[in-house]
Amino acid sequence: MGEQMSFDTLLKFINELRGQIDLDAILRDAQALCICAGENGAASIPPGTPPSLPIDSGLLYPQQDDVL
Repeated sequence: MGEQMSFDTLLKFINELRGQIDLDAILRDAQALCICAGENGAASIPPGTPPSLPIDSGLLYPQQDDVL
């Protein structure tokens, strides 16, 4: 059996990724995959999976343009 990663090791790994991931590109790719998968993709999502943003909103994530 493989060795389990400790929480501290996982946290260190995640912290080292900070600033290295192009979140906009990942979200665009994820949205494109969801659209391509369509109903077949939706049918393959396991029961109990948390909901995501609706794809018909046109937004991948909320915009925060309103600065006071």
